[in-house]
Formats: sequence, C-alpha cells, structure tokens
Amino acid sequence: MRKGILITIIGIIIIGIGYFGFQMFDFAKGVKEDVRQNANQNLILVANDYEIDLTDLDSVRENLNGFWIPENNINGENILWLDFHKEKNFATWETIPYTEKIKRTEALPMTSCGTIAGLIKLNSKIQLEFVGLGGSDTTEIESLTKTKFKLDGITYLRHKGYDFLKTWNVHGYESEK
Repeated sequence: MRKGILITIIGIIIIGIGYFGFQMFDFAKGVKEDVRQNANQNLILVANDYEIDLTDLDSVRENLNGFWIPENNINGENILWLDFHKEKNFATWETIPYTEKIKRTEALPMTSCGTIAGLIKLNSKIQLEFVGLGGSDTTEIESLTKTKFKLDGITYLRHKGYDFLKTWNVHGYESEK
C-alpha cells in the first residue's frame, strides 16, 4: 500500500515538473516572438517601395540619409546613422546604440574618430568611399530603395531611429515633424 502511494506521488511530481517545463518553454518562445515583433515595429515601411536611381547623386544622398539596421541582425542593439549634409556628399558612418535610456535622456555616448562615408560617382554609378584611421576604401551601392539598401553583400533596413536627432536639423534637411 505504501509503495503504491509513493509511486503515485513520484508520478505526480514528474508530471508536474514536465508540465512546468513545457509552460516555461512556451513562455520563452512567446518572449522571443515579442522581441522580434518589437524590432519589426522600429522599421519604416512604405506602401510603394521603389528602386532609387543609382546615377542620381542628390537622390541617393537623400534616400541614404537616416537610420538603418542590418537585416541579418534586426534584433541587434545597434543601428547605423548616416547623417548627410543636404548639399554635401559626406556623412559619418556611425553605429550607435538603440536603447530606451538614450530615448529618455536624448544623449548619445561619446565616440571618437568615426569613419567618413562620401558619395562619389565612378563609371556613371554612385559609390560610397570610406575614409577612416585605418585607410580608405570604395564600395559600390548594390541596390537602394526607400526602405533598404545593399552594400558589400549586407542588406540594411530603414529604422525609425531617434526622433530627437531628426529635429536637430544641423544639415539643412526639413524636419519630418
């Protein structure tokens, strides 16, 4: 009789642990899906996404301006900020953290010696020339639309970025607000 009760109790404990483990696995899966959905909420989508003419310097500059995130790291904590001047073909190629603290404090961490990205026209196509402490390199822009661009095999998606940086308007672009 005691043996039967002990086996029953052990069986109930095993079933309880299995059930709890299954619930935790399902919870973790839901958290991972929430993170992915939140990352997608930070992307900019447009109804009519079209190719940008890669021979028109002004159009390429205007459409590259802003915030981007690598497609293969959409849940990453860093975004790319290309802050082109309205009439000049250079910007800093700056990777900045995307956090709630920065949104709240409106202060970016200090960085030094960022890479400069310049737009140049070679063989009738616009290319990016990178100049930094390590030297320089030129890379062809493979494709560019309103919401994504491909460079050196990496696809970047347009990201909402920080509103407070959009309103600084230090480079002459009209504010979106």
